[in-house]
Amino acid sequence: MPTPEHDLLPDVAVGRHPDFGIVASNPKHLAASAWMLKGFDFHPVPDHPSLYALANQQRDGQGRATRAVALLRKAGYRVDVDAAFDPSLASGPAPARDRPPRVEPDVAFAEHPQLGVVAATADGSSALGGRLLLEEHGWRHNPSLDIYTLPITTDRSEALGKVATATQAMHRSDLQVAVQPLLAQDIAARRSLAHTTAARHQRSQGFTTHKFPISAAALAASPARAGLPGKAPVAAPAASGPAARPVDPRIAFSRNR
Repeated sequence: MPTPEHDLLPDVAVGRHPDFGIVASNPKHLAASAWMLKGFDFHPVPDHPSLYALANQQRDGQGRATRAVALLRKAGYRVDVDAAFDPSLASGPAPARDRPPRVEPDVAFAEHPQLGVVAATADGSSALGGRLLLEEHGWRHNPSLDIYTLPITTDRSEALGKVATATQAMHRSDLQVAVQPLLAQDIAARRSLAHTTAARHQRSQGFTTHKFPISAAALAASPARAGLPGKAPVAAPAASGPAARPVDPRIAFSRNR
């Protein structure tokens, strides 16, 4: 059970280390924080369990770290930073060459109580790649809500997998992605379970011949789509942590309509 001291810790802290340069720490050892840091190109430092160093720091390391802080905060993470990486301090007047890159995410993922896992994109041509990748991974644009949704037959486990693969593709395209903290936590837990299952299967193969193959059964969960027209309410899967509040992913962006 978390202690009061544990609750006071930030989810992520970003600063400079005398040996590793720009680093981030994950003081609560949250799988969701680790997953998000990896997406921002922070990688684990050997022999330092909660420390992550930014890769390719010579390539605008300060700007990339500042943008990561801003996106993590927009997604709902508690982030402590050194002054050099604080977006609020960097937002004042400054020479154009010293300004950090924009901090608005190109794509944001969140979980809606009726629509399931949804996505929203920033306005403008900068997020065009994100919209194309969303459609490539199964999302479809809902013009009335201006968000992207998955087919109603998509169960939650499949939706989590789609968020993970789409996010990886977006990071490879240098797009910035924000993921609701509880959703990121479930994605990280799903990935951890998949790796554990694969490792067990590989170990068991060492004791199995071709005459006795090991078969695996796929589990499919019913989608939570209560309240949609023409669809019978279905109980949502039980969550291991506190229930996530309904989130409209459009609030991840400051839009002028």
